[in-house]
Amino acid sequence: MPLHAPHSKLHAPDRGFTTLELMVVIAAIAMVAAFASPFLAGGLFRRDASSSAALAVDALREAQSAVMSGKNGARYGVHFEADRFVLFRGAAYASGDSLNAVRLLDGGVRIGPITLTGGGSDVHFSDRRGVPTESGTVVFTAAAGSPITVTVGAAGMFDAN
Repeated sequence: MPLHAPHSKLHAPDRGFTTLELMVVIAAIAMVAAFASPFLAGGLFRRDASSSAALAVDALREAQSAVMSGKNGARYGVHFEADRFVLFRGAAYASGDSLNAVRLLDGGVRIGPITLTGGGSDVHFSDRRGVPTESGTVVFTAAAGSPITVTVGAAGMFDAN
């Protein structure tokens, strides 16, 4: 008699998953992902627009603070374009200035419309009171989700909602 039989009761059965079980689990994960992705993407795009708007408010406050503190004895402002905003130093925005602090927007986030007094796309701060020369709104929009509006108040208050 051989020492161990090839199909003895002592031999444990193979453990693991069958191909069919793996396919069912993968299909279930794919279905959940397909249903959840539009909701998640909308939230992510809104967060991107919201984050970009918050960064723009920070740039406005930085320009305002620099003028109020008399930093470099200069004027400061923020320039808005479709895919970026720029904190600049001086009486007017100059695109090639090495002192510009450029903030490119995350993919899918755009700026527009820009509705500032005077019809331009710049907010200037020139006096020590921190009052902007322009007031109005700048809208940040993502591919999905609600737009976020940055309001520049005539008295120097900023809000993003």
